[in-house]
Amino acid sequence: MFASTQPLVVDELFMSLSERRFQRYHLTPGAFSRQRIRGTGLLAGIKGWKDCRVKDMSVAGALILAKQEHQLGSKIEVELETTDGTRMVFLGEVVNLGKDHNSNEHKIGMKIQAPKGGSAEAEFLDSLESRFKASA
Repeated sequence: MFASTQPLVVDELFMSLSERRFQRYHLTPGAFSRQRIRGTGLLAGIKGWKDCRVKDMSVAGALILAKQEHQLGSKIEVELETTDGTRMVFLGEVVNLGKDHNSNEHKIGMKIQAPKGGSAEAEFLDSLESRFKASA
């Protein structure tokens, strides 16, 4: 009936591992020969691909570290090239931004558009659990 006037307990503000909708997996840098990011659109396309580091990924999204800055709501592409030469490009949208103070890089939370079934991107997302360790 009435909203509580008591402050929320900090634990209520953060999702526990069991409350997360999708399990995230830590992507090891050695699994890829190249990791790059770029914005989509005319102006963003002119800037081209820039190196990045995908820290972790789930079937729904990814956490990316990059020197290049992006804006909330921007459409982006992330390219991962495996050591065996398989090239994958994930399309998505920037849904979260931050700063990694250790590396002085931008932290970008990306919502991944579902790739076409049977594509290299779809197969990669389906194999995350068997290829990488779960993120804490």
